[in-house]
Amino acid sequence: MQRPSPALAATRFGLGLRASPVDLFGADPVAALLDEAAGESERPPDRDLAPTRKILFDVQSFFARQRAANQAMEKSGADAAGMAAGMPTGMPAGMPAGMMERPAAMGSGKDAAPEAAPARPERPHLAYFNAEFEALIARMNDAPIGFFERLVGFWSNHFAVEADRSFTTKATVGAYEREAIRPHVLGRFEDMLLAVSQHPTMLSYLDNFLSAGTNSRLGKNGRYGLNENYGREMLELHTLGVAGGYDQSDVRALANALSGWGIVRNLKRKDYGTFAFFNAMHEPGPVTVLGKRYPQKGEAQARAIIADLAHHPATARHLAFKLVQSFVADEPPKGLVARLADVYMKTGGDLGALAKALVTDPASWEAPRAKLRTPQEFVWAALRAIPATTQFNDVRRGLTILGQLPWSPISPAGYPGDSRYWLAADAMTNRLDYAQFLAARTRPEDPQMLTEAALGDLVSAPTREAIRRAESPAQAYALLLMSPEFQRR
Repeated sequence: MQRPSPALAATRFGLGLRASPVDLFGADPVAALLDEAAGESERPPDRDLAPTRKILFDVQSFFARQRAANQAMEKSGADAAGMAAGMPTGMPAGMPAGMMERPAAMGSGKDAAPEAAPARPERPHLAYFNAEFEALIARMNDAPIGFFERLVGFWSNHFAVEADRSFTTKATVGAYEREAIRPHVLGRFEDMLLAVSQHPTMLSYLDNFLSAGTNSRLGKNGRYGLNENYGREMLELHTLGVAGGYDQSDVRALANALSGWGIVRNLKRKDYGTFAFFNAMHEPGPVTVLGKRYPQKGEAQARAIIADLAHHPATARHLAFKLVQSFVADEPPKGLVARLADVYMKTGGDLGALAKALVTDPASWEAPRAKLRTPQEFVWAALRAIPATTQFNDVRRGLTILGQLPWSPISPAGYPGDSRYWLAADAMTNRLDYAQFLAARTRPEDPQMLTEAALGDLVSAPTREAIRRAESPAQAYALLLMSPEFQRR
């Protein structure tokens, strides 16, 4: 294969080029992508970010205190109402007997300034979400090329969780990505699937922590029932795919096997907020999934099914299709998909081998640059391309307007891999508005130099000319960000 374009490597597989005195690609852009991914995968975890169990403890403790305070206020109100019943007529309810009027507050009067309300602390689920969001922005900016971060984003979206589903998911969705996704991006899919299936965020999101088999001890007393959500999503979205050959009986059988997979919810326990298997909620007896009988007992039953699903040929095809569609083309080349699925099966679901097969296959580089960058890809690339001065809220507001806040899809299916989804009527107008917003906050530099740095050998003569003729640096930066070469990969 002829040496690929470094600019294409950075845009199709990375987070975008930026002005840098260091040549990140050298003589072999493909090797540079793989080396960067390997290096980033070995980076130690961010010690400033809390683990899931601490986040859950803090969030639930906060709401427990809030409930206690509310109950105390209700009791206080009831007591005050009882006192008021025995007060002289005309006495304000809640005022102690003998005090018909309150003395004027110190400094009161028409010229006195109103007393400032005490600052309300940020609720912990929002504080933790924002901390993860800020760390994400830093990673997107600091990544040398961004291939590893793109892979993290792909797999995180494959195992999507809606942050706004609950306080729990809002608080822990970033930690979920750090703990269940990132460590396995270049490892085995089976390990990632198991880590996801036992993570409190996923168990909470799909309500599996409340699922009990009909014949389980807790199922029999009517307190809990079987929830098929996770069984369905694991088959349809996470492994086999819609055309994977399963039916409703397989969904129910997998749901039975997963019953009892839950979360420690007793705040007094040291392992609060961690995965636990609850035998009292598990459906007893064997289950049959895809024609295979699983006689294992307890937690081992679902583990065995998960292992088989991870190595199923339909899973290989489903994952290969999604990976190619996400990185290469909205309509994936069938031959490329087939070759990646073959690599997956031959390596036992080795995701590092799958990533290598993706970037070493000539078809991955030959596809036309027709795929539109997602809103997140556009924003990350823009922040890398021009020296804009932005705050956290500027980035959050931009991604909100563009419709792709991190970890915020509208369903377990995640954001679509087909970029045509982002071509809504006002989508490009919103991108232009945000491009102008960033351009207005960019320190003056040579726009033509930044254009060459951001687009490399992909820049066209018309784009060069338009930027050269711009009336101001800000206009030139906006033209750069809205150019076809920048918008598509």
